[in-house]
Amino acid sequence: MSYLDGSINKYLFYNEENSYSVIKVKIIDTDETELTYFEPTIIVCGFFPMLDKHTNYRFKGKITNHAKYGIQYTADSFERIVDNSYIGIVDYLSSDLFKGIGKKTAEKIVDKLGLSALDLIADDPNVLDDIPRINKDLKKSIYNQIVNHRDLENTLIWLYGFDISPRMAMKIYSVYANNTIETIKQNPYVLIDTVEGVGFKRADEIGMKVGFKPDSPLRISAVIYFLLNEYMNKFGDTYIEKERLVDYTFKYLNSDNELVSINQINDRLLELINTRKIIEKDQYVSLSYLYYAEKYIAEKTLAFNNEDDVLNQNIDTYINDFEEVNEINYTKAQRKAISVALNNQFVIITGGPGTGKTTVIKGIVDIYRMIHKSKKIIEKIALAAPTGKAAKRLATATNLEAKTIHKLLGYDYQGNFIYDEYNQLDIKLLIIDEVSMMDCLLAKRLFSAIQSNTKIVFVGDANQLPSVGPGEILNDLIKSDLFNVIELDVIHRQAENSKIISLAYDILNKEINRNIFDQYDDRVFYRTNERFVAEKVLSEIKSLINQDYDLLEDIQVLIPVYRGINGIDRINNLIQNRFNYKNKNFKIEYKEKIFLYNDKVMQLVNQPEDNVMNGDIGIVSGMTQDNELLVNFNGNIVKYNKKDLDNLTLAYAISIHKSQGSEFKCVIMPLVKSYTIMLKKKLLYTGVTRAKDKLILIGDFEAYKRGVLGRDIPRNTLLKSFLQEEINKDQSKELTIEDFL
Repeated sequence: MSYLDGSINKYLFYNEENSYSVIKVKIIDTDETELTYFEPTIIVCGFFPMLDKHTNYRFKGKITNHAKYGIQYTADSFERIVDNSYIGIVDYLSSDLFKGIGKKTAEKIVDKLGLSALDLIADDPNVLDDIPRINKDLKKSIYNQIVNHRDLENTLIWLYGFDISPRMAMKIYSVYANNTIETIKQNPYVLIDTVEGVGFKRADEIGMKVGFKPDSPLRISAVIYFLLNEYMNKFGDTYIEKERLVDYTFKYLNSDNELVSINQINDRLLELINTRKIIEKDQYVSLSYLYYAEKYIAEKTLAFNNEDDVLNQNIDTYINDFEEVNEINYTKAQRKAISVALNNQFVIITGGPGTGKTTVIKGIVDIYRMIHKSKKIIEKIALAAPTGKAAKRLATATNLEAKTIHKLLGYDYQGNFIYDEYNQLDIKLLIIDEVSMMDCLLAKRLFSAIQSNTKIVFVGDANQLPSVGPGEILNDLIKSDLFNVIELDVIHRQAENSKIISLAYDILNKEINRNIFDQYDDRVFYRTNERFVAEKVLSEIKSLINQDYDLLEDIQVLIPVYRGINGIDRINNLIQNRFNYKNKNFKIEYKEKIFLYNDKVMQLVNQPEDNVMNGDIGIVSGMTQDNELLVNFNGNIVKYNKKDLDNLTLAYAISIHKSQGSEFKCVIMPLVKSYTIMLKKKLLYTGVTRAKDKLILIGDFEAYKRGVLGRDIPRNTLLKSFLQEEINKDQSKELTIEDFL
């Protein structure tokens, strides 16, 4: 098969249905001597997406002689030649590798020196003398960087040509080093497994550009794995019917026209099963890492499910002393929770808002310290929660240090965990709050890092939404009936007068009262036509601001869907335009996103190198001359290159799922019929219980009613069956020969 390098001169024909293209190409290089007679252009035909006229491509195929149009080049594949692109070189020179060079200076260098700029500088750094803002020291620094990193340079520029950000390009290079280009050309889909932040769509985009065909076996395997992973993360299940996955894959691969057969899909699925990337059990399939995570959790929780006689103390006496010192009176259920927690190695405490879960946590910790009579015992106690917001709430409520589970496990800037099964946490008492938010992967990591003699207390509200990620750890453990579970069901006096909490319990009990429209100091429901809901949200925000509530710190709009006239995306844009318009001249635009100075934003992926995680909320605190965004995450300033802005979104309005573990002074919740598919009891309950001081519901009573009566679809998980398998296994071990006689 020969090759032809060239740039697009003119499009003669393009079929949008099947991507068949006829283009006139300017020849740059080729190994077909016959084509040299047709310079400077040749007609190229083939099936490929609309190509960029400003980019060079390598086509692979053969010369054909069309009866009507004469000599042509029929291309079977193509790849983008990007190692000499203008954008790639500019991005490289303005990356963090070159301190002191911003985007504008990089553009001036390439404008002056052309696409051979790097070679010219390496040969003679004095070619930079005519470039403004480059002094002697900077010139020397640029020269040294180029000379010392020629291999790195070629790789990064090649990656930048795929519209990959400098941050992501360095992540990829850190994994594959000088083999990056060759590895990606052979199989770009390996990036999904090896580089955090690269998903199927980005890998597939690269695959198509380097010449992979839609029915490539590697691509089919990647699609199967991607769809299974996407399904698990969308619905929270940990398994799916095998036939359903095959059907999803067939429809995805043949969305335009039929290219891939069921047999091809089954062959690739079998390969994934044989290599243990996917586990098949009966007629179901699961991602191997989810399957083994739940199996591991089952084994570990049962191993911890022991009575703890080492205390051998009268717990009631200690509880009485704690009550007297702290001037509180525990309920019967709270006393039981503390006693069971201190006398067993693993216990689960659950309860709704106002039932005093955090007061119980404080009691467990303080009484544990009293029993052990050692000042140093506090060093052996750890409190944690799945998110930063939840950890902060726990710390505030208990006056004790609390960390995120990631931080507890030593999650570092490279995305690694310091603590695991080989280097376990040296703690004696571990309390995890908001366990309903913990997915099976995080739970697996947590249990792997806990020593066998550690006492564990799980605390959470079983009625809240389950974790964003796959699994339903808290509910599965509770419903297994194998563990010590104490439910706190008495609302404390300080919470009795809260109309927010009373509404939350009405939702749990599926009670629909007409007093929902009564106005209270902390709760109000405005009946509003769906067309006017967005404007009412804006007017209520203005009213709250006039009452001295802060838009960025105190007020949060919670919405269950992203699209539509009352979806998260539109409401965010409306709030930005209405309340941050004064900063409209201080903006950065990227694709369809606009960020202004002082905008409230949310991080969408884990970015450990900058100590910022998925779901963290920050404020845009500045913009550099090179159009980089600075975001303040509680004192941690993170810089975003334009191409990194995919990782950010506005956060004046966020999803109820993203609000889990957080608490806001004022919550505004639109409720409209167009949300119907999402309106379920747990979602409504979770949203309502995020409000601390004031809850404002806006919309349709029927939508609220559907939410209260909406049936939550249970997740399909394997944990309960694994727990039962472990129990059966242990029981079979106890059988003697007499049992079979």
